[in-house]
Amino acid sequence: MNENEQTQPAPDPRQLVAMLADTAKLRVFAALALAEPKTATSAELAEATGLTAREVLKALAGLETAGLAAGPESWRATPATFRTSLEEFNRKREERLSRTFHTSEPEKVSVLLSVFDDERRLTKLPELKNQERLLTVLEELAQSFEPGVRYPEAEVNLTLSGFHPDFAALRRYLVDSALLSRGDGYYWRSGGTVDV
Repeated sequence: MNENEQTQPAPDPRQLVAMLADTAKLRVFAALALAEPKTATSAELAEATGLTAREVLKALAGLETAGLAAGPESWRATPATFRTSLEEFNRKREERLSRTFHTSEPEKVSVLLSVFDDERRLTKLPELKNQERLLTVLEELAQSFEPGVRYPEAEVNLTLSGFHPDFAALRRYLVDSALLSRGDGYYWRSGGTVDV
């Protein structure tokens, strides 16, 4: 790896995919990735792709800028850029999202990262069979309700619908887990951790 590759941040994987939406770049990258013995000249790439020499050179310039190809005499694909880019993207996503959770315990953060998307919406309802995971998710949801405040059911439903369309199931799980209590048409937080 040269000095420039070490200092440049990993490109966003969405930008890499968008770049490969360009037919010429995709054809050149595919030809490079399939080249035997792992390198090819621009003339060989033009022959393999059916593109003109100018189109190949333009595609190679874009691929090289994105870190998907290295040259300039004999070109090779650098698909590891995808892996590095995706790893960095996921690391940043997890770091950003984990700061929004109400726990810093690594095991719980891991559970929460596996069920919440970037907008803090549940991608799936917690499974009843895994009580520990379920409780971790429910404790996070319970943080949406202030201790000592009584909420009408409509407000609880509105809050929980921000996490998942099946707010009734979430409400029921919270009550069954003693994180919320209910009476006289109102709900209040009765469990979970409290920030002091």
